[in-house]
Amino acid sequence: MKNISIEAKNLSKQYNLNLTNDYDTLRDMISDIPKKIKDRLTGKENLNNKFWALDKVSFKIERGDVVGLIGRNGAGKSTLLKILARIITPTTGIVKMNGKVASILEVGTGFHPELTGRENVYLNGAILGMKRSEINKKFKSIVEFSEIGRFLDVPVKRYSSGMQVRLAFSVASHLEAEILLIDEVLAVGDLGFRKKSLEKMQAIASEEGRTIVFVSHSMPSVQSLCKKAILLEEGKIVASGEVDMVIGNYIDNYVSSGITPTLSKTTTRTGSGAIRIIDFWIENEKGNKTKFIKSGDEISFVFKFICPKVRTAKKVDLGFSVKSITGQPLFLHYMSYTNQVVEKCPREGKFKFKIPKFALASGKYTLGFRVTSEGVEADHVQGVNEFEVEDGDFYKTGIILQQRHSPIFVDGIWNT
Repeated sequence: MKNISIEAKNLSKQYNLNLTNDYDTLRDMISDIPKKIKDRLTGKENLNNKFWALDKVSFKIERGDVVGLIGRNGAGKSTLLKILARIITPTTGIVKMNGKVASILEVGTGFHPELTGRENVYLNGAILGMKRSEINKKFKSIVEFSEIGRFLDVPVKRYSSGMQVRLAFSVASHLEAEILLIDEVLAVGDLGFRKKSLEKMQAIASEEGRTIVFVSHSMPSVQSLCKKAILLEEGKIVASGEVDMVIGNYIDNYVSSGITPTLSKTTTRTGSGAIRIIDFWIENEKGNKTKFIKSGDEISFVFKFICPKVRTAKKVDLGFSVKSITGQPLFLHYMSYTNQVVEKCPREGKFKFKIPKFALASGKYTLGFRVTSEGVEADHVQGVNEFEVEDGDFYKTGIILQQRHSPIFVDGIWNT
């Protein structure tokens, strides 16, 4: 157990869906008596009122691991994190935590609203078992990182949600906790602070060897920060291990393909049908399907095709266009632009267009395509494939750019 930070064995958590109000008034209790008596007499008292948020979850996390906890809404991620943080107790099972734990699970968690930001820093440190002298050494860096210096002596109840997140993360990341639990709460902060927070977590993991469990719906954030991941679905672990493998499982099984409607059912296509594109997806630099793209990533557009009318199609030219979500054309590319027309095309297969450095800024986009065979239009579908791009390090400088002026980046070399 020396190298194990967290060990969970058969963790389960059950909720009673009938208990919709934890703070009933006397009037509510009296008015509910006839219904409870009726339910008991008719045998409906315990019918469909139990819900297992977690179901026999077991795992081990080694010291220094950074683990992403992913899954759809309602999969059990936040429930598991609250059990690890000892905010709630499991219905069955046990969990062992080796080390001091700091957590940021909800806005304002761990803060006393009537106390000032300064007082809450010392309160959180005391909860973690730190001496006042130890907190004093960290205090300046905590305040500088949180960027709330002007409001340090203002009661926390007057802070915005973003300010509370800034201070909570700064306290949790700077104080001496061996295990850091972070929920999607960082999404409340602005983009600049989110970037700084991710960089801080990377430094904590690589330089300080602390253990981090990170819940997020942002797959690029999970990929950049975590080496391992756990995928939850309906309260059960369905995949765990290397982060790219787990994210790939999530995309394949729980994320829609992004094609609406499906290519096989779309009624907007035109062409002779000599060759048909029957599926489309995007792959990352490792060749895995993905829906999560960052500016500057190496990606490939993959078009799966069949030739339903002939064994081989001749002189095939495939082109695609990308537009903004509002329909503004951004770029167009055909095989013929680079003299890569396929002279003889097999009965079925895939066309793959590799983009070493994806130049679109963050936003939603649509992709359409057109295929010709011997100069005759064979298949044409407009804007049926939708995908999304997130901010990334396009120029490979270590800085994630948040370009909003234009949807397209341009690369080049400056000389003076």
